[in-house]
Amino acid sequence: MSDLRAKLDALAAQSNIMKGSDWRTKHDALQERRDAGEFEIDKVVPGATTNVESLGGFHLVREVIPLETNHGDASLADALDASGETIALASCDDELDTFDAKSAVFVDTETTGLSGGTGTVAFLIGAGYFDGDSFVVEQCFMRDYNDEEAMLTYLDSLFRRFETIVTYNGKSFDVPLIRTRFIQNRIPFRLDSAVHFDLVHAARRLWRDRLRDCSLGNIERHILGVQREGDVPSHEIPRMWLDYLRTRDARKLDRVFYHHQVDIISLAALTGWIGNAFQHDAGPQFDHASDQFSAARIYYRRGQYDQACMCAEQLLETAAESNVRCNAFELIGLSQKRLKNWEAMEQAWQQLVEEFPKHLLARIELAKHLEHRAKNYTEAERHCEEVLTFLETRSSLGRSGAHDDIAAEEMRKRLDRIRRKSIR
Repeated sequence: MSDLRAKLDALAAQSNIMKGSDWRTKHDALQERRDAGEFEIDKVVPGATTNVESLGGFHLVREVIPLETNHGDASLADALDASGETIALASCDDELDTFDAKSAVFVDTETTGLSGGTGTVAFLIGAGYFDGDSFVVEQCFMRDYNDEEAMLTYLDSLFRRFETIVTYNGKSFDVPLIRTRFIQNRIPFRLDSAVHFDLVHAARRLWRDRLRDCSLGNIERHILGVQREGDVPSHEIPRMWLDYLRTRDARKLDRVFYHHQVDIISLAALTGWIGNAFQHDAGPQFDHASDQFSAARIYYRRGQYDQACMCAEQLLETAAESNVRCNAFELIGLSQKRLKNWEAMEQAWQQLVEEFPKHLLARIELAKHLEHRAKNYTEAERHCEEVLTFLETRSSLGRSGAHDDIAAEEMRKRLDRIRRKSIR
C-alpha cells in the first residue's frame, strides 16, 4: 500500500494535481479574500460608485476618447460629418433626415438573457455621445439587483439630453428591454420620443449579400477592420455576471466591460463609415462589387432612380462577376422603366439578354416594350417564343418554378396577340 501511495503522490506531483487538503486550504483563502471585498467591482474595473439621491448607487465607468482616435480602419470623427440625408438613405427611414451625431446617444446593453420579458435584466447599460472634441462612453453597472433604480434614474437624466438613439438591433431587443425595466421601476422612458437609427438594418442592406453574417462582431472585422484582443464571447456574459453576484469576485468582468465598450465605439465608427461611403460626389464608394450593387439597390428602393442607374453603370465598368453584372443590368432596366426612358431601358434589357440569354425578365420586358411602344412585332414574337421554349423545357425536366405555369399562360396570350397584330 505504501508503494502505491508513493506512486500516486509522484504521479500527482508530476501532473501538478493538487491534494484535497491543499485545495481546501486554497479555496478557503480565496473565499476570505472575496468576503473581504478584495475582488469587488471597484477594485477590478476602474470607476466610481455614483449615488443618486436617496436611491443608492451603482458602479459607473466613464471613458473619454479623443476624436482623432481610429477604431480599426474607421475614424470616430467621421460620424460628425454624416448627414441626415445619407443616414436616412442607408436606413430607408425618412425620420432620420434630421440626424445629427452631436445630438445622438449610442446605446448598448449586456443582459441576463436574450429572451426579453420582465425577468430579463440589463445589468450593464452603456451610453456613448460626442462632447466637444471627444467621444464619451459611460458604462452603468448593477452591482446587485437593488442598484437598478438608481442606475435607471441616472440614465433618465442622461437620455433626456439627446434627440436620437443609435443601436445595433436595438429596435428588436435593447430598447424594448430598457423600456420594460424603466416601467418596472416607475420611471418615464424618454427614448420613446427619440428618433431611432438601428444600424443593423442598414448593415443588412449593404453587406448581407457578401457577408451573410451581419452580427456586429462580423461587421467590425470585415468592414471596420477591428480586431478585438482579450474579448469574451457574448453568450458567456450573462453567466459571468450571475457568477459575480454569487461570489462577489469581479476579476473576469473586466473583459465584459471591454467587450461592451468596443460595441459602443463601433456604433459611432460604423455610423461615420456609412455616412462617408454615401457622401462622395461621384456616388457611393465601396471596395467590393456586391456592396456597390447593394448601394445601387438602396437608391432604387428609395425611388432615386437616376442615382441607382449611375451607381449600377459605374459598377459595370469594373465588375467581372456574372451575378453582379446580371443584377446591375436588371436594376438599370427597372430604373429606366420607372423614369420612362424607353430607349435607355431597351438598351439595358438588350445588353442583359446578350450576356445572359436565358434571363426571362429581360425577354419579357423586351416583349412588352416591343409590342406596345416600338411596334416591332417580329422581335417581340421572337422573345415570346424564347421564353415559352425555356419554360416548357424546364417543365419537361421537372424543374418548374412556383409561377412558371402562370408565366407560360400569360406568354401564350401575349404571343397570340402579337401574331394577330402582325397580320393586321
